[in-house]
Amino acid sequence: MKKTTLFAAVLAAMPVPALANHVPSIAVEITDLDLASAKDQDRLESRVKRAIRKACHIGGKGFSVRQAEKECRSELEQLASAEVRLANAWARIRGKA
Repeated sequence: MKKTTLFAAVLAAMPVPALANHVPSIAVEITDLDLASAKDQDRLESRVKRAIRKACHIGGKGFSVRQAEKECRSELEQLASAEVRLANAWARIRGKA
């Protein structure tokens, strides 16, 4: 199967109220992945989750910090999910070309 080369999946989110001054975004390298492969799709999911955790980490303690981080992760996960589905679909299309 043909290796699909995509540059970077750039995922951005709208700011959550607690992070109004910080609009988190992530970039995940996928050029080394064959997204037609289930194994590499799993790798992409892991990279996205890791990038989301890093982008949404505020630091500090307390309920409001944990809540803001949770909301941030939720927003980015929704946006990333759509981007990942798009990348996987593109890989399937390119694999048939």
